Amino acid sequence: MRRIKPIYGFWLIWIVLSTYLGIFRALPKSPESVHQGAQCDRACVAWNYYHEDMNFFLPRVSEDRQSEGITGMEFPVIPYTVALLYKVFGPHDFIYRFLMYLLVSIGVFHAWKITGLFMQQNLHRLLLVFGWYCSPILVFYTPNFLADAGAMSFVMVAWYHLLQRIYGIEPARNLRRFALWMSLAGLLKISFLIYGIAAFLLLFLWRFFKNQPLQIVFSRRDFFWMTSPFIPVVAWYGYSGWLTRKTSNMHFLQSMNPAASFAEFFQNTQNALNNWDESLYRHGFFGYFLIVLCVVLIFRMRESLLPGLAAALMLLGFGTIWILFNKQFLYHDYYFILIYPAVFFGWLFLQQLFQEQRTVLMGCLPVVMGIAFWVIPFINAGHSSHMMNRRYATGDYYHQNAFAAAEELVEQADTLVKVIPAGARVFYAFDNTPNTALYLLKKRGVRISTDFGPEITADIMAKSRAKYLVLNDTALWFSRYEPLLKTRARAVYHQKNTHVYRLP
Repeated sequence: MRRIKPIYGFWLIWIVLSTYLGIFRALPKSPESVHQGAQCDRACVAWNYYHEDMNFFLPRVSEDRQSEGITGMEFPVIPYTVALLYKVFGPHDFIYRFLMYLLVSIGVFHAWKITGLFMQQNLHRLLLVFGWYCSPILVFYTPNFLADAGAMSFVMVAWYHLLQRIYGIEPARNLRRFALWMSLAGLLKISFLIYGIAAFLLLFLWRFFKNQPLQIVFSRRDFFWMTSPFIPVVAWYGYSGWLTRKTSNMHFLQSMNPAASFAEFFQNTQNALNNWDESLYRHGFFGYFLIVLCVVLIFRMRESLLPGLAAALMLLGFGTIWILFNKQFLYHDYYFILIYPAVFFGWLFLQQLFQEQRTVLMGCLPVVMGIAFWVIPFINAGHSSHMMNRRYATGDYYHQNAFAAAEELVEQADTLVKVIPAGARVFYAFDNTPNTALYLLKKRGVRISTDFGPEITADIMAKSRAKYLVLNDTALWFSRYEPLLKTRARAVYHQKNTHVYRLP
């Protein structure tokens, strides 16, 4: 009987797993569920490239109250690529989600290739990789509009080429590839540059570990390639900051957000872990994993030095980001995607120590770890599938659309396109996020949230070029805003809570 090649086996299981986890069911969906507002912010950048202007250096959002919506942001290579695909296939959310799925697939594949440098048995490799990947956060943000999962994927590709260089496989070419992929990771999310720093520190510190069979020779040219990712990353974020200041558009966070005090830091940390514990892995697993990993690293890192040292440096890097962006982790689960490369190398280190390098399991911890390597991947897969269903279940705690009327806008999208002419600016009330309603309407314009007073609303409307007023709460609008604004708007459409008016 002809055996399936390992690479084909990987892709076959990956497709089956993606189906089981519900990834393919999510591909046709509009931005939805947790952080719908942040998803729409990125999605509307791609739509505005396609619909307005393909100038790469002037990304813009749909809320055009300031500077036509032009704003500084992370390196927009993903939305720009999506816009190019829109030019060919038309603007479909499926394209954005599918591109992100492909990028994450590449990262998971390179994680599998990394295990091939340390492990012989393909079954062990598959269990490790898919057990690591099956986190509800990773699964949800795989077919998504945020760049974090793509940045993580590029880190895995970069580290595969770094390890190839360390083992002496085409040293010059692999180090150049490391620099390229690490640059892309840092450009997508500057915080992921910690993995470039971790790589440099690994090569630097290696010389201090004596009696190691693996010798790493580090030349001046290698030093250049290891530090080169900082050049494009610093250049882009310098330009992005300048663009933000010039346009006064603060749609995307481009500064640190630490806690104000030690007490606040510890409170934020506790609350963040409580908020997202189930989304990291099965309840309690993440905390126990980190405790075991840190303890074993302290006492036995030398026994599997390369993955152990990599995991230790990566965890230190993540800890630094945790301090600098502490408040962000409290409400943003996708910030945790930053830790998954460290989790992968930590899991690889433990696997090397307790399974790959042993023929007989002796002692309590090795026995427990030996069982865990086989059981945890299946537990994580089941839990991730369950959580993926919850994140797309209307009314569930983990669904959390930006506002109630968002689902109506998606349901009525085909009708609203006919009601509001192409190119017409809209004034939307009420949306507490900058771009969710505007993106779902596929229109540019302005919006107000429920905390905008009538006076400031009147000023915004006077300066806008809106031809249509769209409301999701007519009682609030006509009792509080209309008496001052006196819009004399004419009703042209009404379905459920969505009301469209033509402005004179």
